[in-house]
Amino acid sequence: MATKKTTAPAAKVETKVAAKVEAPVKEVEVKVEAVKAEPVKEVKEEVKKAPAKKAAAKTETAKKETVKKETVKKEAAKKTTTKKSVEPAVVVQFGGQEVDMATVIENAKKAFEAEGNKVSSIKEIQIYVKPEEYAAYYVINGVSGRINLF
Repeated sequence: MATKKTTAPAAKVETKVAAKVEAPVKEVEVKVEAVKAEPVKEVKEEVKKAPAKKAAAKTETAKKETVKKETVKKEAAKKTTTKKSVEPAVVVQFGGQEVDMATVIENAKKAFEAEGNKVSSIKEIQIYVKPEEYAAYYVINGVSGRINLF
């Protein structure tokens, strides 16, 4: 039994195969190109936007830090100005008696005022205490005087 081979013209077979193969290949190429093109564009746009966002964020952060620093400086300044200075209480004791220096200063101011001067005009005050004489000597704005300690 002999088998008969039938052959189709070569041109017809080649075009049918080529047409079937080319169509799916073109679709795949187009899809691949589209997939490649879109992420690249998005990444480029994100890269362009990212520095602007970062720069804006940096400037906002810098502004916030500056405001915080200024606030801290102002608060520190307020704290230092509102601090009360500690004034020591000085007491002179002699011969079983004692007198507080705040009292001596007040008495010196009263004596200065009694001489016809204004207490508000005091710019400089110096007091010298001599317990053995039971006296304190003062010099206020160049005017000197004596007061009793006890």
